[in-house]
Formats: sequence, C-alpha cells, structure tokens
Amino acid sequence: MKKLITILLILSLLLLPTLNIKAQSIASLQKELEKEEAKLNETNVQKAINKQSIDETNGKINKIQSDIGQIENDIKAKTEESEKLEKDIAKKNEEIKDLMRYYQVSSSGSLLLEYVMGAESLTDLIYRLSITEQISSYNKRQIKEMNEMIAKNEVIKKELAAKKEELASSKTELSTQLTILNEKQSKLSEEGLSESESIKEMKKQIDYYKKIGCSTNESISACYSRIYSKKSGSGGGYLPPGTTFFRPTASGRMSSGYGGRSLRGSYNYHAAVDISTPIGTPVYSVAPGLVTKTIKSGSGGGNQIIIQHNINGRYYTSYYCHLSVIGVSAGTVVTKDTVIGKSGNTGNSTGPHLHLGLANGRWYVDYYQYYGNNGFVSHSFDPRQVITFPPIGSSYSNR
Repeated sequence: MKKLITILLILSLLLLPTLNIKAQSIASLQKELEKEEAKLNETNVQKAINKQSIDETNGKINKIQSDIGQIENDIKAKTEESEKLEKDIAKKNEEIKDLMRYYQVSSSGSLLLEYVMGAESLTDLIYRLSITEQISSYNKRQIKEMNEMIAKNEVIKKELAAKKEELASSKTELSTQLTILNEKQSKLSEEGLSESESIKEMKKQIDYYKKIGCSTNESISACYSRIYSKKSGSGGGYLPPGTTFFRPTASGRMSSGYGGRSLRGSYNYHAAVDISTPIGTPVYSVAPGLVTKTIKSGSGGGNQIIIQHNINGRYYTSYYCHLSVIGVSAGTVVTKDTVIGKSGNTGNSTGPHLHLGLANGRWYVDYYQYYGNNGFVSHSFDPRQVITFPPIGSSYSNR
C-alpha cells in the first residue's frame, strides 16, 4: 500500500505543469524594471489624457444641464405670459360687453345712453358714442394682438421643447461616453497600481539581491548556490532537497478549498486552501527549503512567509498568510519540522486560520509578485495534489 501511495505521489508530481526557467540576474531585472517604469509612465500619460476627456465631457454635460434649465425657465415664462394674456383678453371682452350695453334701449324706447353718460346735448351724446366705439375698436385690436402673441408663444414653446429634447438626447450620449471614460480611467488606475506594485517589488528584489551579496551579472540561482549551499547541506545546490510535502500544522479543520469561490458577496479566485486553527498554533514549513521573503502587514494577507523548495529535483514555492507571529527571516534554511511562525487572524481575514498556497517555480527567481501574468497565482496549483488533506469541513490531527 505504501509503495502504491509513493508511486501515485511521484506520478502526480510528474503531471504538474513545468516552467520555462530563465536565469535571472540583477542586470536583467534592472532592464525589466526600466520597462515596467516606462509602462507606468505611459499609463500615467493615458490617465492624464483620459482625465482631460472626462473633465471636458463633464463640462459639456453641465453646460447642457444649464441650458435645459434655462429652456425650462423660458417655457415657464412663456406659459405664464400666455396665461396673463388670456386673462387680459377676458377682461377686454368684459369691457366691450359693458360698452355695448350702453347702446341698448329700454322697452319704452328711451335712450339710456344719454342718462347713463349724462350727455347735456345731442352733440355731446354723439361725441360720447364715438368715443365708446373707438374704445371698443381699440380693445378688439388689443385682443387680436394678444391672441397673436399667444399663438406666437405656443410656437416658441414648441421650439423650446424640441431644443430641450435635443439637448436631453445629447446629454444621454455624453453620459454614456462619460461612463466609458470612467471605466477606462478605473482600468488605467488598476494597471497603474499593478505596475507601481511591480516596480516596488522589483526594487525590493534588487535591493535584497545586493544585500545578500549577489553581483550584477551573476544569475540568481548561482548567487543563491554560492551563498546558501553550505547552509542547505544539499552538496552544491542552495535548496535542501526534499522528497515530499507535509501538512503545515499538527491539527486543523479544512475550511476552504482551492479555486473560485464567493466571499463577502463577491467572486474571487482562491489560490490556496484555508485551515481553521486557533490563534497561536505552530506553523511548520511544508518541506525543506529556503525562506525567500517575509511580510508584515495589517491588510491583505496579513503577516506572510514565502519559502522556496526543491522536491525531487523540481522547484516550488509555498505561501503562508494571516500569521500572528513570524518566526523566521529571509535567508533562513528550514526543514519540514521548523516552526516558521504561528497561525493568526491578521490582514483581511474572516477568522483565525492559515492560508496555504503552493506554486510551481521559485519566488524571486521565476517570479516576484503574487498576481500578474507571471506571478505566484498564475503558477499556483491545488495543495491537495501533493498534500493529503481531509474533505472541506473535516479535521485532521497529525502531519
């Protein structure tokens, strides 16, 4: 049975994807750094151009909104003007009716106009009747003019309404354009952030290589071998050789698996397995190796440890997150029984647990960042392929 397990384990290792390893040096990394800085500069230029387009589009939208507001005020003013004219017309009509009443004659044939207007003579009466007729004609002309103004107002209101509709359509088009520009700006910002992080990591990587004593044109593998071969006891290579992987804790419960998952209402790719365990639980290296990097952080993965491994002649990297204690430093050679830290709940953690990731290749040799086209995640695989874990929700009590 043990032989069968050994054979299956060897076959699983052989089936894992291979890497095109490039012998990287400080000089080659500096060239990559220059390229990444050029990309960041271009991204920043594109962001500035896009930001200018966003500002211009916002300005046009604000201008259209102001114009629409003015049109609405003009329509309101023309409506109020027409309503006032209609009231004036009604008033003029009443005045005409009053004047016409003066022409009416009583049943006895007496002319009431003389009495009403108090004419002292026939001449006076004729004069007053003439004045009344003139007033009546004047009012009729005013009514005609006011009706013409109302009709003109209706034409203006229709023209304004059509203009308002045209502006509203332009505003909709500009709003759509603004959405596209904002999405582009967001994408450029993400690219810029990613490029900035890459530059930051590259600079750290170059500083680290210089600090441990690598020369400019020396390959990193050669540098590591020169510096760490004696510590590793590998007889030449810088990584202590191993034949298999082990569980990272003596006990724990499997709380989350490798692959896509929904967390806090959003979908993400989980390039690791999660092991629920009390804060302070000793965490071991999953295999002999060399500590490449440690990270202390209050966000993201919290306190983290990254270790390179050589298992049966193949290179791997293990990643441990959310630790409460980091017990090793970069350059420490570890065995499977080395306590590298203690489990915790640091960073963006949903509860006390250990986040364990495994990837092909070596951090700081074959890649130097977590995400990206050539990052840890793109080379990661399910730790269950090389470590025996119980099903999700089940526990284990040994390594």
